[in-house]
Formats: sequence, structure tokens, C-alpha cells
Amino acid sequence: MNINDLLISTKGKLIGEIDLNETYEQVKTSSLDVCTGDVFVALVGNTDGHKYVESAINNGAKILIVSKKVDSSIPYILVKDTTLALGDIAHYMVKKYNPRVIALTGSVGKTTTRNILLSLLQNKYKVVANEKNFNNHIGVPLTVFNLKSDTEILLTELGMNHLNEISYLSKMINPETAIITNIGSSHIGNLGGKKEILKAKLEILDGMDQKTLFVNGDDELLKDVPNTIKSGFNDNNDFKGYDLKSNLYSSSFKIKYNDKEYEISINLPEHLLGDVLLSINVALYYGVDINDIIKSLKEYKSFDMRMNILKDKNNNTIINDCYNSSFESLTGVLKVLKNEKQKKLLILGSIMELGDYSKEIHKSLKPYLDEIDNKKVLLVGKEMGALEMDALYFENCDEVLEYLNGQNITDTLILIKGSRAMKLENVTNYFMEK
Repeated sequence: MNINDLLISTKGKLIGEIDLNETYEQVKTSSLDVCTGDVFVALVGNTDGHKYVESAINNGAKILIVSKKVDSSIPYILVKDTTLALGDIAHYMVKKYNPRVIALTGSVGKTTTRNILLSLLQNKYKVVANEKNFNNHIGVPLTVFNLKSDTEILLTELGMNHLNEISYLSKMINPETAIITNIGSSHIGNLGGKKEILKAKLEILDGMDQKTLFVNGDDELLKDVPNTIKSGFNDNNDFKGYDLKSNLYSSSFKIKYNDKEYEISINLPEHLLGDVLLSINVALYYGVDINDIIKSLKEYKSFDMRMNILKDKNNNTIINDCYNSSFESLTGVLKVLKNEKQKKLLILGSIMELGDYSKEIHKSLKPYLDEIDNKKVLLVGKEMGALEMDALYFENCDEVLEYLNGQNITDTLILIKGSRAMKLENVTNYFMEK
């Protein structure tokens, strides 16, 4: 990519002089991250990126992309909207480098599916995938900017809070293959119901010429979506897992491929196996060898505060699952825990973005908790107040830490789970450092 590519993609006006054939290093949206030869895009959001133009220049920016005239010692491209310009550059880059694009979305399991699928595809391809939760109108372009001339596959999550957001992202990257993990209650407060959530997720098709869509066929709403490739553990699926055996730490099941039976083993519990089966199906579709798939899954380890199982110095087993929370992901873990015999401490934070459904959804957690024996429950956040049961209630993470500081907790299975806003990773850190 060169300066002329930036002008073409953004349809902006060049202010100042620069050789249009000159290349640049990276596109950056934070002036602190700018290095010599980079492009700085001054986004306007919670803060106005135009305030940091001087900082970007001092750090070595070669050219700026701005939406208003600025006092600059280097050339800049003037556009109407810098956020839209970011997406336009990403769209242009996808067209120029032409990788095979796989996009995935879903209420729960996007990142787990991405990580598993990435580990499988890397057996055969050079893959660029999004990091962390870079799955929105800023994060997806930043992922695209990592493309190189030898990139074979772009794999990225598409996230949303409202209608039309996934449509914009899909049209930006033009997937050849799409994946929907499930339709749950995440963001139901913004969208108003599961049918609207399904509608929002199906926007992933909007940027696709040929619509190859893989879905979790065990999902009540997705199983009826036509013209999809379905995987799951129920009989109605095109690609089926069976003979399932699972516990908190690991699972195994069997599949049939090319008229041969294979056993799959992975260090994940049952409620995540739909994501595993989806990943296997897509990897096989892309020609990854089944034996490489089996080996990669056997070696797979979860990370990033998602069902990450740890041991502390007091012989406690900690399930660190506090990156995010939804009704579906929480109840999935609780179903697994009901089969565990040791004493348990459940530290559960509020599920966010449920709107008018919040009270109803939090109350409906009670039957799942009642099925678990030998437990103590700490509930964190005002939303958890709707869950009337024998538990200790806390307003925030700091109150939990104050309580725990006076407790002697040993030989216990500890689940720590809540929405990101609850900051329950601090509780995990407390146990690991104690």
C-alpha cells in the first residue's frame, strides 16, 4: 500500500506535497502507538484524535488522515469522516491483497471459535486473525491492516450491539465463508428479542457474493435457517458429533469423515463443544488434514480469562472465566459444576446489556444454582439483586476483595465469572497472589 492507495480508498483531498508512490509502514489510531513511517488517523469519538496530531508527528508519522484542517508540518489527507475512512482503507486492502475471508459472529463463543479455528487453519495456511475483542468498526479495520502480500486467510469476529453494525462490517471485508455460533441473550436489551438478534447476526451475509454459512444446528433459532451447513450433536445436523464424554477439564467425542470414524479430544468442557465442532467442520471445508486437526485440538489451551483453569498456592482450583458473561455461557458452566463433588465457591457478577429483560434473566439463574451441592455463592453487582437465594451480595469487586481478605479458603473449586465491567479478574489475581 502507498499514499496513492490511501487517496483512492478514502476519496480524500491531499494537503501538502508527498510522492504518491511512497509507501508507509502501518495505519495507527493512537498517537502513542505511532512509529516512524506510519499513517495516523485522527478518530473522533470519546476523545478527538485531532488533539493528538502533534504527538503523532513527533513520533514519526509520515502522513495524517483528518476530518478538519490542522496545523501540520507533514502532509495530510482531508476526509469527511475519519472513522468511515478507516473502514474504506480496510475494504480497499482486502480487495488489493485478496485473502480468503472467514467471518464469524454469535451471541456466545465467537472468540473461542476464532481461537480454535485459528489453531486448525495454521496447519495449512498463513492466517491473519483479530486479537482480543477487535471486532467492531474500529477493531476490524485494525485487524485488516495486518494483512501482508502472502496472507492466505483473514479470520475475524464481527461484533455488534445494534442492528446494521454487522452489515457494515460484512460489506467492509466481503467474506467468502461465514460462521454463526449461536443466538443467545447478549445485547437483548438493545435489540428487543432473540428474533431481532438473529436478524442482526444474519447481516453477516450482506457482504457475501456466495453465501457459504456454517451454523450451530443445535441452536433453536439457527437450526431453521435455510441454506446453511449445520454442525452439532443432534440428529438434524449435516456434520455430527456423537459418543460424547465430558467433565470440567476435558471432553471427547467421535465424528465421521470420509466414511471413517475419528475420536476428538480437547481440554474444554461440554458447553463449548459446539464451537469445537463448528471449527472442525470449517477446517475440513478448507482442506486441513483430519490428523492435523486431531493433534491441534489435543494440544489446545484456553486463555484470555475464558474457562482458564488455574491452581493457587492453597490447593484451590480456579475457573477464571471473567472476560465476559451471558445467560447461556454462565448456565453452561453451572451445568458442568453440578457434577463436581468438591466444595465450591461461586463468585458471579452481573450480566450486562439486558435492558428490560435483566430482572427476568437474572432470576432464571436460580434453578441452575439450586442443582449444585456443597457450594457458597457470592453475587456481585446490583443486577444480581434480582436473584433471590441463599447468597452473599456485594455491590462491586472491591467489596468482594474486602470480604475474601478475611476468609481462609483452601481445597475449593472456585468459579469466577461476570461481565467485563465487573472487573472480576481482580478476584482471580487475589487468589493467585495470596
